[in-house]
Amino acid sequence: MKNQTLSQLNKEDRPVCHLTPETGWLNDPNGFSRYGGKYHLFYQSNPLDTCWGAPRWGHVASTDLLHWERLPEAMTPDRPYDIDGCFSGTAIDTGEHMLMYTGFRLDPDDAKGRGIQTQCMAFGDGLTYRKYEANPVLTEQDLPEHGDPHEFRDPKLWQEPDGSFRAIIANHNGKEGAQLLLYGSSDGRHWDFRKVLMTNKGKPGWMWECPDFFRMEDRQTGMQRQVVLVSTMGEVECLCIIGDYDRESETFRETAWQTLEQGFDLYAPETIETPDGRRVLIGWMQNPQTAESRGVEYPINGQMSLPRELTLECDRIRQWPIRELDELHEDKVVRDAVRIEDEEIRLEGVNGRIIDMTVSIRPADGSETDRRRFDEFRMRFAKDETHYTEFCYEPETSMVTLDRSHAGPGSTELLKRQTKVAERNGRLDLRIVLDRLSAEIFINDGEQVMSAVIYTDRHAEDITFYVKGTAVMDIAKYRIKENK
Repeated sequence: MKNQTLSQLNKEDRPVCHLTPETGWLNDPNGFSRYGGKYHLFYQSNPLDTCWGAPRWGHVASTDLLHWERLPEAMTPDRPYDIDGCFSGTAIDTGEHMLMYTGFRLDPDDAKGRGIQTQCMAFGDGLTYRKYEANPVLTEQDLPEHGDPHEFRDPKLWQEPDGSFRAIIANHNGKEGAQLLLYGSSDGRHWDFRKVLMTNKGKPGWMWECPDFFRMEDRQTGMQRQVVLVSTMGEVECLCIIGDYDRESETFRETAWQTLEQGFDLYAPETIETPDGRRVLIGWMQNPQTAESRGVEYPINGQMSLPRELTLECDRIRQWPIRELDELHEDKVVRDAVRIEDEEIRLEGVNGRIIDMTVSIRPADGSETDRRRFDEFRMRFAKDETHYTEFCYEPETSMVTLDRSHAGPGSTELLKRQTKVAERNGRLDLRIVLDRLSAEIFINDGEQVMSAVIYTDRHAEDITFYVKGTAVMDIAKYRIKENK
């Protein structure tokens, strides 16, 4: 597919508040950081085709995390150590913009066609970047016993209070499975192995990718916790592991873990701390198992998730759309105390494909009797005469289902996802963000999130609600303002 063809995506077909590539392919966010008074986001890019290729680092910058300025590519695979790809990594501000990434070159001696992965540095001014002349800074010689040089990638870089540097790097151990390795440096250029920080210990994934590592305060207990994010190969989940990290001994002790995504499409998230102290996450809004077999012709392939604010309560992470999205609200429509009884309804003004909407569903009159409780709630959106995506809630089992089997264009084996939600006497609170090619559903104040990429024609804008039994809904819908 030629670049000329890839450039033909109309503005009317692009998401409004989800980053997409100008052309071609996009996957993992990289180097999510602040530098020069702006947020910078790099990403794995193949601008010449809609499938994965030897990745480059695309580059954008923003002041609000929703509107992005496209900048020149930061890195391309042009050195012997990264000739087959500049893989994922992270970035920090040290006075200059310091990037750490994985260089990839195919291994001609590997029967499985895998590549050698090494760690590399680059430095820049927010616009142009130069690779460190002594790259790679970490090779297979720096791996612990049984560490696989073909599965050694995605450094998470940070600076300690004393000015030294640390990096956590994902690796596979031939005997014990997924592990995270800790490396240290006094100057950010010369690195040494320090220890195996974590192993999967029976959790999902034979290989963990794209680690993140940060501190958060638990709002309920006031305690400081260390949070580890990893994306798992094999299971295709994003894990959040919570615990305590002792800087002196460089030891992590786990206390709890959870999955970040209960829907289809979130992978390789990175986070940043904003100047006002919020922890914000952004991830690749796609499933690696299906990204290249989506069964639809479309000029671009890939988008980032909506930036999400994270909060920690009782060792559980909650996610919520960043508050900057509220500033894009317009054309408010409110429908309070809408009673539904064994019917499917449309509500005037409650429709659209670029919207931010809250829906609260509860038993009628708050009654606990069987006669007044409802058995099922279904919401269909991105709907026309033949297509829709459906969200279903069954109060008796506290189970919710996201179903895109009728979404139209795009074929995938991942059609339905289910999860159990907190039982709250039949009440469920939802926030649904639709943005042309996607839906993100935040459940019960962000306790869980279900995300889905959909390629339904953008003119499919209907939304319907169905209840088996009797229930009452409160709805507030806003259109998301577009750039003119």
